[in-house]
Amino acid sequence: MIHISYSPQHDCMVKLFMKDNNKYVICNEQLRDLSVDIDMEDEENKEEAINEIIELILIILKDKNVKEYIWNNYKNLNDEEKEEIYREAKDLLDKKEPFIINTIYNKLVEFLESEKVLNIDGFFRFRMKDFMVYISIISDIALEEYLIKRDKNQFINTLKYFIESQEHKIDLLIIHIMKDSSFRFFDRNGIEINNKESEEMMSMIMKEDLNYEDCLISVLLALCPKKIEIIDDLKNDTSKEIIENIKIIFEDNVKIINRN
Repeated sequence: MIHISYSPQHDCMVKLFMKDNNKYVICNEQLRDLSVDIDMEDEENKEEAINEIIELILIILKDKNVKEYIWNNYKNLNDEEKEEIYREAKDLLDKKEPFIINTIYNKLVEFLESEKVLNIDGFFRFRMKDFMVYISIISDIALEEYLIKRDKNQFINTLKYFIESQEHKIDLLIIHIMKDSSFRFFDRNGIEINNKESEEMMSMIMKEDLNYEDCLISVLLALCPKKIEIIDDLKNDTSKEIIENIKIIFEDNVKIINRN
């Protein structure tokens, strides 16, 4: 039998864990302990019991440690922003879960080779201290991802407001996304648009070494089309993201033309 002790701060984590009717882990709430009732010589049952302990450690890691780090370190953000970062961090941890489980498993097996009492707080403090650094890295990445998305959404909303406030200069703009990631622009009659305004913008973009998406945004600002049709020959994540951004700005006025 393995005896596991935990502190009051983990009560809600343990209760959440115990709702799953775990096979080997038994909870004694009055004594604030868990016991794993298992013959440690039985390798198959031993693996199952260890996996249950890992499940509990993962709950504490994701639902407590990550959240505490974000709330304690990003004090200049409000709770809603912290929740967004927390969700982003949990998504990143979910993607790394096989690595995390394998690491916890190795540490746990090593611990149980010499000990029969597992104190969860002590295990995190001493055996999982490198994971505290990992949590800080994951949280900082989540913060960066959140800030990028926030700034991007603000930029797109500003563009949307600007375009909606301008008079339409063209009824229909056809945007052809080429396989080399460049764009070509046509009117409703299929005539390529090469007016002076767009040529000047293209020249500025080349001088400033801006990317093709900047070129697209510049043309949209210059032409302020009423409706847009998009032909996507590139068909990759970049072109899909560009199309989604255009849809956000122009909403129902965007149509995707599929070509075989």
